[in-house]
Parts: sequence; structure tokens; C-alpha cells
Amino acid sequence: MRSIRVPLIGVAVAVATASGSALALPLPLSATAVAAPRAGAAPDPGSTRSLPLVPLAGHERSAAPGTRAAQGLPRRDVEPFSMVGVVWEDPGAELHGTVQVRTRSAATGAWSAWQDLDAHQHEHAADPGAAEARSTAVRGGTAPLWVGDSDGVEVRVRPEEPGERGAAPPALPRGLRVELVDPGDAAPAAPGEAPSAAPGDAAPVEGRADADPQDDTPHDDTASGGASGAASDSGTEPTPGTGTDAGTDAGTDTDPGAEADAGTDTDPGAETPADEGGDAPTDPTAADPTAPRPSAAAAPGSAAPGSDAPAGPLTPEESAASAANAGLAALGALEIAELTKEETEASLAAMGTDGGTGTDGATGTDGATGTGGGTGEDTASGPDGGAGAEAPAPVAAKTYIGPRPGIVTRKGWGADEKLREPNFLYTTSVHAAFVHHSATGNNYTCAQAPSVLRGIYRYHVQSMGWRDIGYNFAVDKCGKIYEGRAGGVARPVQGAHTLGFNSNTTGIAVLGSFATTTPPAAAVTGVAKLTAWKLGLHARNPLGKSTLTSAGGNKYAKGTKVQLNTVSGHRDGYSTACPGTKLYAKLGTIRSTASGLQGRP
Repeated sequence: MRSIRVPLIGVAVAVATASGSALALPLPLSATAVAAPRAGAAPDPGSTRSLPLVPLAGHERSAAPGTRAAQGLPRRDVEPFSMVGVVWEDPGAELHGTVQVRTRSAATGAWSAWQDLDAHQHEHAADPGAAEARSTAVRGGTAPLWVGDSDGVEVRVRPEEPGERGAAPPALPRGLRVELVDPGDAAPAAPGEAPSAAPGDAAPVEGRADADPQDDTPHDDTASGGASGAASDSGTEPTPGTGTDAGTDAGTDTDPGAEADAGTDTDPGAETPADEGGDAPTDPTAADPTAPRPSAAAAPGSAAPGSDAPAGPLTPEESAASAANAGLAALGALEIAELTKEETEASLAAMGTDGGTGTDGATGTDGATGTGGGTGEDTASGPDGGAGAEAPAPVAAKTYIGPRPGIVTRKGWGADEKLREPNFLYTTSVHAAFVHHSATGNNYTCAQAPSVLRGIYRYHVQSMGWRDIGYNFAVDKCGKIYEGRAGGVARPVQGAHTLGFNSNTTGIAVLGSFATTTPPAAAVTGVAKLTAWKLGLHARNPLGKSTLTSAGGNKYAKGTKVQLNTVSGHRDGYSTACPGTKLYAKLGTIRSTASGLQGRP
């Protein structure tokens, strides 16, 4: 059972439902700073401190709820933290204004300049009507910002100025709070790498999070901010939301020559995933998909070639998350080993099957054009991924698949598995991949990437109230790939990354901010490697198109069937700046590289 503590008239009250779901009570502005402990849990190596924002000087008389009063937090000393964000009570409320922070380096004592937080984070969320979205724990919030090891903070939130016609914009959301996240101890080092460095670097002095990610050292930005002069693939800026890209897009090609997808090779005796009551294989490499999963008490086994498993027992939650990758790595492995294309294809051929039911989509079969199935959640035991829920089997490509890349597991980056909801949530298949940027800034080293990821995870779960981290995968500036939301990297885990299009898709976040800064070539290559393999498991051509059904959003109404690139940017499915103009301009390169890695002509 998960619980939370809410300060109420000076008393910390833990509230939980009988089913184990935490209830989020409104947090009064008078509440003092509180950590986010877990009832009955061992001491947590990380923490989240929540501080209420108050009217800024000169705005005290206009501080009543619903009025346009600037709020903030005066400069103050705090416990160490490395990531900061601002949240509010109503997840449906948008913040029309600016959110800025200043932080003090714990190493030097120097204060940073003001830094902007991305206030438009609501489009990274569960689909409207989904159980995760309906949770009373969910809040609205900004994107979190990585600031390095800090021990002082100052915050200001200012509403938009009135428009030209004098119309006042909406008031600031109620219940504004600043969240100070300490990601905890460094995660175990991935095989062949040095241990992650402690997050001991201050935020950039000039206050821009959008620093040049090509440099693998924390540093001060210039006033102009980052590598703004770096060119995109095409030398021209793409038009947001058009789905076209730098002259390398596949146009209207729906990959007519691709191998038949699941819907064209059905097994008459197979049940659809929604009707299955038995186990589904975690990965096409599993020799016996019906074999029992390792028990929660099982000790890690011998590591697969190139992987690394830690010594010592795992917690039940760690065992469950790791067992979801059975067949890819040993229980408790820190990394899933990279394979060659030949090894990847051989592992699929060894199964002698296309990996599943022959149906693809909750409402019917799906041909090579990538037509999406239902918009709802689809698990073996119900929409909420009930206890012991098993995922539908991934649909293995018969010919075109990229080499399996090395993937750092949740154990490898140090995820505290007791923070997330205990069960896994699955959709039916993976028709498309949405590329995001995390908007957490570029002032991190590759060795600090696991800490950044732990910070995002804590923020998504403890501050935003989500069931788990929203992204299915993350890629750092050095191109290393990380497992995101728990449930198995080869499985169609349903994330909370592209509001309206979380069903039958996977979400990949490049760690950093890429509005004006060109992403490193290594990160672009990492996304290409991941999509070549992940989409290949489901017979998808990275250069093709897929038709998805919107669950509702600000760009496509609920029920609208939309044809999108199989590798799309977040802005293609929702009106947003994500994944940043510079990263969006790289999608053409990602598509063509991924297609080549799959061995397509």
C-alpha cells in the first residue's frame, strides 16, 4: 500500500484507500515544508520537499484565490536538492505566465541567474478518461529542471500581462508549490562505465537551461544561450505540427512493400490479448513463453553475455520490474546486452512464431498501413492493469528489425521501485514512436544521467501524482538508452507521454532541452537504434505512416483517426513546442537511420 503524508492543522495524516491507491488532499498554502516519505518503507536515499508559494512583495492585497497575484518563494536555505519544479492542485488548469527559479550551488555558494521552467507540461500526461488521469493524486505542474547539487532556492511565478484589448488572462492556478527533488545516491554504474558522479554542479550562472549538450561538462551558458548557431539536418526550420521533416519524410508512403503486419497473418486459433487469461511472453527471445516467472524471492541468476547483475537479494518490487525483461537479461541485471542484427534475428527465428495473436488493435485487426486500434487501455486483466496483469506478446518482425541496442534497466539507473504503482499497464501493440525532449536542461554530464532520470521519476510520481515515470524510454546526450516506465522493454507498455496518443505508441525522451540547441549526434543515433529495434518488433517501418485514433487533445478531437509518421515528434500529436525545434529537425535523420538499421532497401 502506498501512502502520503499531508500536513493538516499541524498534523501529518497518512491517507490511503482500501485498494492501496493514495488520496491526494488539497495542500493548504500555510503548510510547512514536508518531505514525501513512504509509510512502512526503509529509509529512502532520495527525497522530495514541497514548499508553498506565497504572494510576492507588493502583491499581498491581491493574493485571494482566483486573482492575478504574482507568487513565489523568497530566497532561503533548504536541504540539498538537484531538481526543481512547480506544481498546482488542478491538473486541468494551465499556467498562463512565467515560472522562474534561482538556485545556490552547494559546492561554491554562488547563486544562479533566473532560469525559466517549461510551464506547459500538461500535454505530457495520461490520456483523458484513463484511470491514471482520473486519479485524485494527479496535479498540474511544470517540467522539472536539473540544477545540480543546490542548497538554496528562490522562486517567482508571474501571470501574463493583459492582452492588447485589455482582456486579463486567467488567474494563476490554485495551490502553487515548489518541489525540490533530491534524486538520492548515484545508481550502480552501467557495465564498462565509471560510477555516476554525484550531482555536485551548480546551475548555469546566466540562467539558461538550454545549454550546449555537445559538451559533456556542466558549464555556464552565454547570454545568447547554447549552441544556437548549430544547423539542423536540412538547414531550415520545420513547421510545427505538420508531420513533415527536412525533406527526408516518407510523405504519404504507408510502407506498402513492408512485411505483413499482425493483421495479415492471423492465427485462427489464437485469442486476442484482451481475451487472454494466461501468460504472455515477455520477449521473443524467451524459449518458453508459458514458463513461470521468477518469484519475488528469487535471487539474481547468472548474467547474460554483456549484462551485469548485482549481488544480493532483490526486493519484491525490484524482482517484478526485472522479471518483465525475462529472456533479455538475468533477474536483477543492470543492463540488457546489445546484440548484433544477426543475433537479434536469430533470437526471433528461434521462437518459430510471429510472437502473438495475429491481431493488432483493441477493436480489430491491423494491416501494413498501421491503422490503430481502440483508444482505451488494454491489459490482460482489465484497463487498470489488475494484480498480476500480463502484457500482450510483442509482434516480432519477420524480416526487418534493427539490432537490439544495449539498454540500462531500471535497476541500472537506480529506480526506487516502491515509489511507483505496483502493477504494470499495457496497450495492445506499438504502431508509432513519439520523440520528446525532457525540457530538464542540458547542464548535466553523461555520468549524471541516471541521477537526472531518478529525479524525473520522483517528480512524475511524487509531485505530479502519476503511477510511474511517463516516458517508456530515455536517451542521454551520449546516446545511452534507458528503460523508462516499468513493464518490460520489449512489451507494449502504456506510458503517459503524449496526451491523446498513449495507446499503441511508445514515448522516447531525449534528456535535455532542444528549443534552440541542436541535440548531440550520439543522442540522435541512440533514438534511431532504439526505434529500429522497438518498431521492428511490431513490424513497423520507421519511414512509413501509421494511423492512430486520438483519445482527445487540443489538436485532434477524441475519436479522430490521424495518419502520422511512424516516428513522430510530440508536436505532431499535440499542439506543443516539444520536442524542441532543433530535435524535431532531426527526425528525418532518425527515420532514415532506423530504416537502414532494419535492413530495408
